[in-house]
Amino acid sequence: MSTYEFTGKSVREAVAKACEELNVDEALLLVEVLEESAKGFLGIVGQRDARVRVRKRDVIKEVMQAQPAPAEPKSALPSPAATEGQVEAPPAIEEEYYPEEEQEEPSANQPDLSLFLDEARTVMAEILQLMDMDVQVEASIAEAAIYLDIKGDSSGLLIGKKGQTLDALQYVVNKIVNKHRPPGGKIDVIVDTENYRLRKRENLREMALKVSQKAKRTLRPVSLNPMPAHERRVIHLILADDREVYTKSYGEGQLRRIIVYPRRASAGKRRRR
Repeated sequence: MSTYEFTGKSVREAVAKACEELNVDEALLLVEVLEESAKGFLGIVGQRDARVRVRKRDVIKEVMQAQPAPAEPKSALPSPAATEGQVEAPPAIEEEYYPEEEQEEPSANQPDLSLFLDEARTVMAEILQLMDMDVQVEASIAEAAIYLDIKGDSSGLLIGKKGQTLDALQYVVNKIVNKHRPPGGKIDVIVDTENYRLRKRENLREMALKVSQKAKRTLRPVSLNPMPAHERRVIHLILADDREVYTKSYGEGQLRRIIVYPRRASAGKRRRR
């Protein structure tokens, strides 16, 4: 893909020139700083402008390669089930060693999402334009996340097999939007079309209730497949009001998963029956 060089009194100014001349958002550019600017002696001797080399991101390629295959799970974690939605019990855990009962809580540093609606919508729209998709993007806030809804006659093509294309688009948009976010200030962006996420949510609800029943019946923890943060949040919320179980997340990155535990009091009552 073609590269271009730009100069400016600062790196920021050089990048701004690149965006203006190439008519593209900075989030869709890969920037390499060739030279930093220098004021020189007395602003005269040795003064030089910043110089950058940029190229447009190959977004379509990124979408197709967005989600790398997960690494082998650590031995301390239960192995993932072979089929989506299938669950299996982790190794036996004695009741006195159950982790502290708790639910995942949102970060205290959660930013004001309304400030990022336009940015997320613009990034998504420009990616879809590069893919030659005649669709529109609507942005809103739902469940502590930015929700992007893609509408159009060909939007169904963006779902892909088991939602893989939609998930890849979502992965890329999240990477771009969070590129310069500080630790603890991550913004979750959910990409949807034709209510696919709603249908997925119903499937997650059925899965959560099934796993909950299994945990209560067997009095053992039950593990779900690794899943993205927005899907884990759905599971946590669905089971939050079930007084006989609680949920915790374990693992990192692509391997992060939920384990559903029977509560101690509930387990004791069932054993006495």
